[in-house]
Amino acid sequence: MRYLSDEEKLRLVFNDINNAEKLGVPTKDGKMVDREHIPYKSFDEYIKENPDCCKIKPPGGSDLAPPRFSDRIFGYHSGEPIVINFKVRYIDDNDKQIIQKIRIDNSLQNCGKIFSWH
Repeated sequence: MRYLSDEEKLRLVFNDINNAEKLGVPTKDGKMVDREHIPYKSFDEYIKENPDCCKIKPPGGSDLAPPRFSDRIFGYHSGEPIVINFKVRYIDDNDKQIIQKIRIDNSLQNCGKIFSWH
């Protein structure tokens, strides 16, 4: 057993987001709409284009609720919030490719499994 590096943690959360079939994006009127997104080829491709996209324990905090004591004790929540500003690429109703940034806050379990965000 070993600790995961920061890059490994970011890759796990990124891949979970990137592999999702649909992602919620806000509309102009503030509602959330699920869109089939165009996945990136890899974490390396994404991070090359967006080097400042991802933070572990960001300075401004996270939108996640604090973990329950039992989740921390039993390892279901690592206590380290991971924030990714993800650029969702999708085709709109007019067949035009749109890129829209969303923020996803997540964390890992102590074993490295993704704490479910969707």
